[in-house]
Amino acid sequence: MKLRKLALASTAALAAFTFGFGAASAADFPRKPVTVIVGYGAGGGTDSYARALASVAPEFLNLQPLVVVNKPGGSGVPAAKFVADSKPDGHTIHLASSGALYFSTQFRKAPVDPFDDFKIICMVGRLLPAVFVHQDSPIKTAKQLVEEARANPGKMRFATPGRTTTWGIAALAFADVNDIKAQDVPAKGGGPARGLVIGKQVDYGIFGIHLRSGFEDQIRPLGLLFPERDPNNKDVATMTELGVDFTQVFTPMILMAPKGISDERLAALDTACKNMTSHKAFVRLMGKAGLPAKYMSGPDTLKYYKELTVTWQPIVDQIKAAMKKK
Repeated sequence: MKLRKLALASTAALAAFTFGFGAASAADFPRKPVTVIVGYGAGGGTDSYARALASVAPEFLNLQPLVVVNKPGGSGVPAAKFVADSKPDGHTIHLASSGALYFSTQFRKAPVDPFDDFKIICMVGRLLPAVFVHQDSPIKTAKQLVEEARANPGKMRFATPGRTTTWGIAALAFADVNDIKAQDVPAKGGGPARGLVIGKQVDYGIFGIHLRSGFEDQIRPLGLLFPERDPNNKDVATMTELGVDFTQVFTPMILMAPKGISDERLAALDTACKNMTSHKAFVRLMGKAGLPAKYMSGPDTLKYYKELTVTWQPIVDQIKAAMKKK
C-alpha cells in the first residue's frame, strides 16, 4: 500500500513538474535568438525594415536578439524556401517583400508558395510606387502624361526595375488601365531605373517612392500609385486625388513563419511585432530611410494579402499570355 502511494505521489510530482516546465517554456518564448531571413542584400528596403526591427527587438522578444541574415538572389524565392523548410519553432522567420514574392511565383515554377508554406505573423510596412519624370521634364502632371502618351501611341518610353518585378507590373497595370501604349525599358533594380530617368533616357519611370530620397533635385514625382499619401512624402499627391486611374500594385512587408508553427508562438511573435513597429526608435529609423511603418495583425494581413492577389491576377494573366506569344 505504501509503495502504491509512493508511486502515485511520484507520478503526480512528475506531472506537476512537466506541466510547470511546459508552461514556463511557452511563457518564456523565445529562449534563444530569433533569425529573420531577408531575400535581398544589405542596404535595400527590405533589409532596412529588418534591421530597424532588430534594433528594438530584444525588449519584446524575452531579451533575445533578432538576427538579420541576408540570402539575396532569385527575387527572394530561395530565402523564402529556406525558411519554409526550417524547424517551425518560431526561431527562424522570413521578412518578405510580399508583392515581389507573389509575382516571382507566378511567372516561373517556384519551390515555395506564400500562402501554402507559411503562416503570416504580421505586416510591418509597405513599399509604394510612384510615377516619376526628370526634374526638367515638360510633363508637369499625371493627367498630362496620360494625355501625351495616348496622343503618341508607342513613342513614349518608361523605366522600371524589371518587367516582372512589382514596380514593373505596377507600370504595366498603369498603362493598361489608362489605355497607354508605350515602350517599357526594364532596368536591373530600382536604382538603375531611377538612373534612366535622371539620364533622360526615358520619358518617365515607375519605382518606389522611397527612391526619391536624396534625388529631389533630379527627379520629380507626378503622383503616388496608392490611395493614401506616403507619410514620408506627404507633398506627393495620390493618383486618386489627381483623378487618374491606377491599379494598386505594391509590396506589403510581411513577417512569415514556417507553416507548422504553433498558434501560441505565432501569436507571441505577432504581439512582439506590434510592439516593435510602434516603438519610437523603429518609427524614427523608418522615417530616416524614407520607408513607411505600418503594422497590421497576422489575420488581417492574411486577408489583405489574399485580396490584393485577386486584384493582381488579371494583369498577371495578361503578362503570361504575352509571354506565350513571344
